[in-house]
Amino acid sequence: MKYVYILTSCESDLYYEQFLTSVKSLHLYNQNAHIVVLMDSITKKGLTGKRSGYENIISEIIILPTPQGLSQREISRWIKTSMKKYISGDFFFIDCDTVITCDLKYEFPREIHIGAVLDTHVNLSKHHLDYYFRERNKKAGFSSSKTDLYFNSGVIFCRDTPESVEFFLKWHSLWLLGNKKGIHQDQPAFNQANSEMGCVITELEGEWNCQITHNGLPYLHNAKIIHCFASSMWLYSCPFLPASIPVLSSVKEKGEIYPELLEWLKNPKAAFETESRIITGKEEFDVINSKLFSILLYLRKKKPSLFKTLNAFLLKLRSKTQKSRE
Repeated sequence: MKYVYILTSCESDLYYEQFLTSVKSLHLYNQNAHIVVLMDSITKKGLTGKRSGYENIISEIIILPTPQGLSQREISRWIKTSMKKYISGDFFFIDCDTVITCDLKYEFPREIHIGAVLDTHVNLSKHHLDYYFRERNKKAGFSSSKTDLYFNSGVIFCRDTPESVEFFLKWHSLWLLGNKKGIHQDQPAFNQANSEMGCVITELEGEWNCQITHNGLPYLHNAKIIHCFASSMWLYSCPFLPASIPVLSSVKEKGEIYPELLEWLKNPKAAFETESRIITGKEEFDVINSKLFSILLYLRKKKPSLFKTLNAFLLKLRSKTQKSRE
């Protein structure tokens, strides 16, 4: 089994640091693992000095020629959707914003061609972004949202079979089509390819891709891979310490997995902020998922004085209301 990563990064982002953290955690528990990283030539050129420590962990580096005119984000998706062409044998693809917690050696049933976990561990009809996904699919001309299964493409098992070859060819073709229409993410095309092939993806247990920020708690105890879900955390502080901005920034500064982070990687299921809360309930979710909540959080982060003024006003208003009832 090969373990595959895709890296597109420059010095101004933290993708390399995410990648280094993930491959280090994989190597901790899987010291004989064959780890492959696919990257473009621009990324490879920038991996020098403090950004070269990965070379001691990786088994194989594959530098791919990529089309001109694509953004760094698009190059990442271009490589991801076509990676089967460059990897022989069975492989396990792992996103960079992950931490591995144990030995991943496992014999998947032979009938599995492609394996993945549901996005946020729920069916599409229960997904907090259900409407957004359906609108995005409509824009791309996709129809996969007609089914109630929507898979996360952050962790993928791929068997070396004709079916998987066909799946990746279709996925890449559909991503190119969606990208031209402004849908740059790879997941819509991933699910559309599954739909067009008669649901070739087999649902894996949540422990293989424990999406910790969204419905992942029931799978944390047995989690093999913790998915930090960084792409959806642009507004929120990540409760999972190895994925937090301060920790990744420290990795960038030091150029290595420093001792405190290494200790967290040795016990990742406990590597959370000490101040955190578990939120559940329809009313609570409606508030947290609302645009109003996002605006308030944005004000708190970017306009703290305005937030403080608004909060003080509401406190006074509540006080007046309570006195009127007495």
